[in-house]
Amino acid sequence: FSSVVEVAIGADMGAIAEAHHYVEKVPGELPFLLTSCCPSWSMVAKKFFPDVIDSISNELTPMVATARTVKASHPNAKVAFIGPCTAKKLEASRKSVRSDVDFVVTFEELMGMFVAKGVEFEETEEPSSFNEATGAGRGYGVAGGVAGAIEAVIREYYPEKEVLIDRAEGLADCTKLLKLAKAGKRNGYLIEGMGCPGGCVGGAGTIIPINKANIAVDKFKKATPKAIPEKELV
Repeated sequence: FSSVVEVAIGADMGAIAEAHHYVEKVPGELPFLLTSCCPSWSMVAKKFFPDVIDSISNELTPMVATARTVKASHPNAKVAFIGPCTAKKLEASRKSVRSDVDFVVTFEELMGMFVAKGVEFEETEEPSSFNEATGAGRGYGVAGGVAGAIEAVIREYYPEKEVLIDRAEGLADCTKLLKLAKAGKRNGYLIEGMGCPGGCVGGAGTIIPINKANIAVDKFKKATPKAIPEKELV
């Protein structure tokens, strides 16, 4: 890799956009707003609950938003998304995304490459610190992180707006929550769904336990100079 970019940059963009979407459309034009960053969650909603399709946010996922940002300044770059999520492979194969994301590699696959090439982390230099993203975007990967980031942005930039939050992790609980929403029992809510228990950190391509991942993400998030993104990002 010639360069590494935080996908949390795209998450920051999404947090601002979905905060604005919620404030402008819920309640009123939409009964509730479903977050869009987890492809498994949005796929379940679209396939089994077609009545709620209009309530799924149409904002780009952090992966796609970050990839498009990279290609805007480096149009000939090949972009590889690296993370714990295997569903991102399916997302990257979509016609609307495949020109933005060239490869999807899980943490497990990447570690296999390191082992095969004899890469030892103890013998490598520490990477330079990232300063582009905010704590909000860096927390997207854990259950509750997406809704938490959007809520924080709303409370900062739209303090007069009341925010109702509900969330589910694991597709079984996501399905239950979607049934409640369809039945009109979550009107006015911002609803976060994560296909994997624990959120993205519990994805099929992870290499550490969820509790350790949560601690690492929280530490990284708290060390971030900025808590939420600037409103001008959108």
